[in-house]
Amino acid sequence: MDTTTSRPFLLLSLQRALLGEIHPQLRQASIETDPAAKVVHLRFEYDGPATGEPRNCCSCAAAEVLADFDPTWKLDEQHLEAPVGHALSALAHVGYLRFEERMSA
Repeated sequence: MDTTTSRPFLLLSLQRALLGEIHPQLRQASIETDPAAKVVHLRFEYDGPATGEPRNCCSCAAAEVLADFDPTWKLDEQHLEAPVGHALSALAHVGYLRFEERMSA
């Protein structure tokens, strides 16, 4: 197996890239690859609009992740609005998950 598609490599790449880029609205960041198509999929989910500063921070992180790959790889960067109370939809590997208090019934 190519080491650039291994779980440890992907998680370390994403977590390193997120250092200094985590915006308070970011709820979750996840990653997976499609080795056959040479595509890195990144999904960022926000508590609020997936625009402006939160998106810019995560786009910077996405560029850092892509830099860890051979130049032939492409990036699928997804930015989704997922307000608290709504389910998150992670890709294969979750690199960041914001702590959120659970409301008791």
